[in-house]
Amino acid sequence: MSTPRPLWIVRLAGTEEDMGRHHGALLATAGGADHVLDHYRDMPARLVAGDRAPVARAVAGAALRGVSELLLTRLAADRPPELRARSRAFMASLGRPPAWARYLGVMDLFQNFVGTAARWGVGPFARPARAVLDAAAHPACSTVMAWGGATDDGAVHHARNFDFPGIGVWDLSPALVLCAPARGLRYGFVTTRGADTAVVTAWNEAGLVITSHTRFHTSIAFRGASVVDLVHEIARRAETLADAERVARERPAASSWGLAVSSARERRGVVLEIHAGAVAVVRPAAAAEHVVCCNRYRDPSMQDGEVAASPAWPLHSDRRERRLHALVAAARARGGAGWRDLAAMLTDREDPDAPGVVRHLGAVVAQPCQVQCIVVAADARTLWLGTGAAPVGEGRWQRVRWDWDGATGAWELGAPPPPGLGVTVDDAGEVARSPASDAVAQALAIEQTSHDAAAIAVELDRAIAHAPADPSLRLARLWHELRGERWAAAREHARAGLGHEVVPYRRAQLLLWGARAAAAADDDVQARTWRDELATLTGDGVAHLQAYGRRDAGRPGRAFRRRPAVHLTLLEASYA
Repeated sequence: MSTPRPLWIVRLAGTEEDMGRHHGALLATAGGADHVLDHYRDMPARLVAGDRAPVARAVAGAALRGVSELLLTRLAADRPPELRARSRAFMASLGRPPAWARYLGVMDLFQNFVGTAARWGVGPFARPARAVLDAAAHPACSTVMAWGGATDDGAVHHARNFDFPGIGVWDLSPALVLCAPARGLRYGFVTTRGADTAVVTAWNEAGLVITSHTRFHTSIAFRGASVVDLVHEIARRAETLADAERVARERPAASSWGLAVSSARERRGVVLEIHAGAVAVVRPAAAAEHVVCCNRYRDPSMQDGEVAASPAWPLHSDRRERRLHALVAAARARGGAGWRDLAAMLTDREDPDAPGVVRHLGAVVAQPCQVQCIVVAADARTLWLGTGAAPVGEGRWQRVRWDWDGATGAWELGAPPPPGLGVTVDDAGEVARSPASDAVAQALAIEQTSHDAAAIAVELDRAIAHAPADPSLRLARLWHELRGERWAAAREHARAGLGHEVVPYRRAQLLLWGARAAAAADDDVQARTWRDELATLTGDGVAHLQAYGRRDAGRPGRAFRRRPAVHLTLLEASYA
């Protein structure tokens, strides 16, 4: 992967259309947008077409591209005119067709692919629906909002990871945008060059900070408020948490989301849970001084219709959430979390049930596709931002301070700052980065682009050389040996992983797939031994793996000599 570009900062003013036009013009001069724009256009077909054979992938990709274009156009037509005009002006100033603004709806499109696949996942549609669910679902973002006794100064700190299928794109061109609209509150957001989107992490002069998080639900629509516009509207219009809720309720949403919203003035945070049919508010418990937001609905009224294709989905979100609650409690006991403590939480790699075991894949907070890692203190007009390559929380951090008043213009760090911009940037130090992190991020980048199983295996081997005790790497490597039809080698990775794995679901995966590898290698004794242990396990999600194990016991070894479909983000696999 390439070296990240320096942080690029831009200040805009005027109507939304004026700001979009000016942003595009300044970015055209600075450079760095092309990779992002091309990525957004190709991402749906590339991810959902998956790792099929080249001809099948091309056919599936072409079909999906046509469907995606139709649905993105429909979503774009329902956008607020002012914000649609901003996006079109931005594209035009970059020398791209204004209609490319429709690609800003790509994340709503992904959510809706998952919701639609869940609706259709019965009868003759079950297998293709499951393929879409596995390929399109990337639930991995995490936010902590803390205040009072949970922080070292009592002020609200809002910390988030953005985990997104854009390694080598989002992380390599960080950008910070400050906006002074002709109507409404001044606001800012952190994004990447080429994405004029106040959606991932946004804040405003009233002290609100908003971060968006994937949810999966069957209540979706291909019209309504997109998440890009919804967060943008909250940022420029809401002064209180009640205002944010009111804005969220104004129009039915197109898709399914969780918005973590904190207020520096109110010293509190909430989560707005949203799908096409409803909005609910999750508030902190009476005595709590923090809120954690990951990727599952917590309001009971929103859980009916929530999508989870396998136990790995809820496990992936729930364990990150549990771990963050525990880390906040530990920080509180030490006197409260500062920004460095929160940054350390965002780069944590332990499962709550396996302390001391470092993992690079699975249900850990620090995901390899972490393309934004940020802590915001809105009342101090300060943020801290990881600006290295994915996972960006490991590597260089910078502190950014801003004034709400300042001259319009742009600044790329390393060049002299323009006069009157009203932004200062300081080096905030570095977080130690392991070589295994680089290798795993590269493996995931390959999975999200070329799907080259052999190249992924090379990177996983490189990661294992640096982190031989990480059982998650052994599980991933086991699957890729099966994909290469190396049954005995897959069995040995299962053996190595079982030497370190104690989390029941992950141990059950190693036992199930290790037994399959052993059976494929004609090692019936080992296959039977591992299936016997699998049958005795207890824990969340193990039952369905035990059912597979019982079914496998009556099948010959040749039944397992086939290639599994692998999803590294979820750390899950299945036979296609």
